[in-house]
Amino acid sequence: MTLAQNAAPQLQVAQQSLDAQHALPSGNKMLCSVSAGWASLMLRGYFNPPEMEELTLPATPDYHLVLVRAGQGHIESHRDGRWRGGEYRSGNLGLTAPQQATRLRWRSEQPHQTLHLHLPLSLLISVHEALGPGALPLADLPNRLHHIDPLVGAVMTDLERALALGAPDLYAESAAHLLASHLLMPGSARPHLEAAGGFPLALQRVEEFMWAHLPEAITLKQLARVAGLGTFQLLRAAKAQWRETPMRRLTRLRMESARTLLGRSGLPISDVAFQCGYSNPSHFATAFRRQTGLTPRQYQRQR
Repeated sequence: MTLAQNAAPQLQVAQQSLDAQHALPSGNKMLCSVSAGWASLMLRGYFNPPEMEELTLPATPDYHLVLVRAGQGHIESHRDGRWRGGEYRSGNLGLTAPQQATRLRWRSEQPHQTLHLHLPLSLLISVHEALGPGALPLADLPNRLHHIDPLVGAVMTDLERALALGAPDLYAESAAHLLASHLLMPGSARPHLEAAGGFPLALQRVEEFMWAHLPEAITLKQLARVAGLGTFQLLRAAKAQWRETPMRRLTRLRMESARTLLGRSGLPISDVAFQCGYSNPSHFATAFRRQTGLTPRQYQRQR
């Protein structure tokens, strides 16, 4: 066997991705695929503190995917001059496109676990060329704080298990090509309704959109477009599965977010109202009292 055959494969992810861990709180890393000799991608697992006032993850050339493995909490990203976000739960994904920095803050009752996956830019370019003209442009890769993709979540979870079992880089390489092909296929950012039995996936997509756009004015027509349904179809599907209309569910999610935000000491009620989609604090107070039986001020004092 030659010296070249004996040499460990060269890690394909960028040095900036290797260095990104330094932006995270020290002492919370659970696992890392680099030490296992994986070269085709980089997978890291973390325990995250319950609260982070602000954290900036630097831009890297690679595609950065974060999967919530356990726990839940309220997370926000800063874009276009303001904070926006919603609840994070197990199974939720955050996607950061190449060369995009991320400014975050979060709050939860307990520490939560996340998996961080870096897909090398060189792999994305290679797969994009192999897929041909029909592939999603690299510049259009999803860049979202809240995303749900069962296939991506399942592959990342399997990679975590394979790493613990000592799987070789061949396993990681196969998974990396699958993920890159899936993400670059047109429509992967918005899975087809048939993939999960029709309406359930459509409604999952609608709820994901609600969480990601809580501060904004949202209409039933918008939600129908997100679902890929007509407005009457969406109403029937929501009442069948959620037992409530889409707009009533949106209000309930906003109130859930409001309860979390009001738990933050000193956060003005007007700011909470704005982040939950209410430009008028009195309208917010009315909706909150209708849902909880308390005014926002009373609820804040109890916390």
